[in-house]
Amino acid sequence: MTGTTSTTGTSREYAIALFHLAKEGSIEDELSEDLAFLKELFVSTPEYAAFLSAPSIPKQERLDSIENAFGRDLHEYAVSFLCLLCEKGRVAILPECVEEYEALCAASQRVSHAVVVSAVALSDDQKARLQAKLEARTGNRVEMEYRINKKLLGGLIVDIDGMRLDGSLRRQLKTIREVMDEWAEDPTK
Repeated sequence: MTGTTSTTGTSREYAIALFHLAKEGSIEDELSEDLAFLKELFVSTPEYAAFLSAPSIPKQERLDSIENAFGRDLHEYAVSFLCLLCEKGRVAILPECVEEYEALCAASQRVSHAVVVSAVALSDDQKARLQAKLEARTGNRVEMEYRINKKLLGGLIVDIDGMRLDGSLRRQLKTIREVMDEWAEDPTK
């Protein structure tokens, strides 16, 4: 790797520093809400992020606009964080920073987030059993998010804590095919 840091790495570094400040002040949840608001603002209003990133607008004018817009409504750490990103020319990474911050909060509270993709909707009983298994496996409380993908032939795909558990029928068929191909090459195995 060269001397440059990836955007994700930079976002994580900023988020870690902010998380430590929030933890010292016991304001992790309050700050999380303010950051989620800013992230949503940036996603729904990309022209605002463009304004804060515009080199043609004097930096002090951009910083003053942040203070005027949020100084009374958001926690000072959230406002200062946005100002820091603006000063450093890194406003575009705010959404990534917020995601990293949220992941740090969840990890500190021993909460995992699972995205479950299935071909059809799961019953309440299936959801409860899956959640219990994931909680036993991780040792964390698991927040579940369910999605349907009709392209799946069957089974489930679960993304949790940066890990993919692929129990889809497609994956199972692929594994069987690989075993059969291997056996065809050398039937003595």
